[in-house]
Amino acid sequence: MTCFGVRRLCLIALCLACLPLVLRGQAANPNPPSAPLPADAPFTVAVSTTTLEGGPVYVADNGPQGAGFQVINGGVRNLANGGAHAATNAETQFLIAGAPNVRILFTVAEGLYRIVAKRSAGIKTLADLKGKRITLPRDTSAHYSLVRMLASAKLSESDVTIVDVPRGQLAAAVIDGRADAISMWEPDAQNALDGLGKDAIVFQDNKVYRELFSLYTSTEVLGNAKRRGELVSFVRALFASVDEMKTKPAPHFPLVSKVTGHPVAQIAASWEHHAFPMVVPADMLDVMVEEEKWVAPKQKRAPRTREALAAFFDPSILKEARAK
Repeated sequence: MTCFGVRRLCLIALCLACLPLVLRGQAANPNPPSAPLPADAPFTVAVSTTTLEGGPVYVADNGPQGAGFQVINGGVRNLANGGAHAATNAETQFLIAGAPNVRILFTVAEGLYRIVAKRSAGIKTLADLKGKRITLPRDTSAHYSLVRMLASAKLSESDVTIVDVPRGQLAAAVIDGRADAISMWEPDAQNALDGLGKDAIVFQDNKVYRELFSLYTSTEVLGNAKRRGELVSFVRALFASVDEMKTKPAPHFPLVSKVTGHPVAQIAASWEHHAFPMVVPADMLDVMVEEEKWVAPKQKRAPRTREALAAFFDPSILKEARAK
């Protein structure tokens, strides 16, 4: 299926649901999930089609095995009521929107996030962000990344002012002076860096935080022999596309550009700030346990326990996909 097919399917899904799409980028959205898919629908994968992390999915969709599934714009929310059979999102959105029937399969991509700030705003060290204006999309992995980075400098979120601007203006807000720094995934961080030139200073420590952009499915899919087989086939196609994106990504940048709307030059400049592990990272549960303490108060609930979060992981599909 071509990237034009992806966009056409997105429009069809909109019409069927009669609702706005659930996710734009990786941010939370108060709208309900899309309508459940009919029983005979093609195997459907919900991906935020603005994200570079979704690149391997777009390549798989455009490859020889793409006829076996369709891609729609969306995310983990679509799994709650059968609006998709699989979905990708950052771990943050799973913690915010993941329903009890959602299962974590493995991490497709790691977003190696950066904070880009202005030297002319008096910022030389991470601690100098105190009292500064920072733009980001709220309640996302980029938001949590900022919180973690601030904590590494003995600062808290209350020590900075978050500036809300339209999603497409995040980098521009730093460049034109509405904000002093940006915490955002690619290519927006790269756009800010390019726009600021020598005035830019970058803070990056992916031991403190990196996004875990993972593949999810539902218990309904796992328990249905037909859909489970389709999921395994999709994961195998994903493995093949990840191999391509790791070893020779440049030929695929035009396709990623068509799907996401980001120019090829931006994609090329920021591609190195992604990794594609295709495993469950050894520290993923630790990351989620800590992050849950940040998410839960926003939803006015108690944090889930380590044991409760561990129950969402299902390694069986990864094992089946790797088996000969």
